[in-house]
Amino acid sequence: MPTSPARPGLRILVLSAVTVAVAVTSGVARAQNVANPAFEFAKPPPEKPAVEWKVQAKGGALLTSGNAQTGSGTLSLDASRLSGANKLSLNGGVAYGRSRILTPIYDNPAAPTATIGYTRETRTTNNEWHTRARYDRFLTPNNALYAVGLLASDKIAGKELMGGGQVGYSRQLVKDNHNTLVAEVGYDLSFEDYVQVAGKTLDGVTIHSGRLFVGELFTLTKETGFSGSVEALFNLNKETALDASDDTGNTKGVGAFKDTRIIGKLGLTTTLRKSLSLALGFTLKYDQNPAPWPLVGTTVPYMQNFLPFADKVDTQTEATLIYTFL
Repeated sequence: MPTSPARPGLRILVLSAVTVAVAVTSGVARAQNVANPAFEFAKPPPEKPAVEWKVQAKGGALLTSGNAQTGSGTLSLDASRLSGANKLSLNGGVAYGRSRILTPIYDNPAAPTATIGYTRETRTTNNEWHTRARYDRFLTPNNALYAVGLLASDKIAGKELMGGGQVGYSRQLVKDNHNTLVAEVGYDLSFEDYVQVAGKTLDGVTIHSGRLFVGELFTLTKETGFSGSVEALFNLNKETALDASDDTGNTKGVGAFKDTRIIGKLGLTTTLRKSLSLALGFTLKYDQNPAPWPLVGTTVPYMQNFLPFADKVDTQTEATLIYTFL
């Protein structure tokens, strides 16, 4: 028996029901497959400290007794503060030493004919201190402007007080895993006040100089490093100082580029423990026109038309322990 054709209304109803069922089923499936939204707040990357401090102290001492009776010591402190493109460095040090020197006793002090014994005379053999403050403004990682203030004294070399300042430009020429090479050029203003000598009047001297500096840091190993530097000051003005080439003390006036001063330094530092290091250092100071030599071990003035001057070259060799606080 033939099947009667379905009524149009019934077919539309069935198709609508199937469509709704598929849509609902698909919607449920999709709803079950959608992941719950997740909100992750990323942690910011670690930043360098806003202010970075470094503080180091170093010192050494030497004591002897018996035939040679001496005592000397050195102490210095270095600190720096880095904040953004600004760096402030402070350092200072003192070196002091005394010796008990053998002095002969004569049978007749007025007209000696024989030495009848010895006594000891205590003398200061080292009396030097210095302070220094420096400000660097970094324009780029390799370029900076600097300003320096200085105050020091070296009485054994005849300088009661030395002060002044420097300004200039600093350039980092090389920076890699082993080498840091820096060069600087600038202007130096110095004032020197001399130790007074009986029978002489020594005026203070103002010096205007051009400054050149080259310094190298070389990393030998992770624990050991080498350093070397040369600083040269060339006087640009005619000074009112006494001319050290005339030991009569009667020639006053030193021409431009006739009072060159050079400081050379070599150093080797090795880490012993986390905060403790050993440093070996050598410093050479050259002064083309040194100060008059103060009287040593006597109050009797120099004779007329005679005035000795300090040595042009000073050297210092030291071994010190360095403790790093920060």
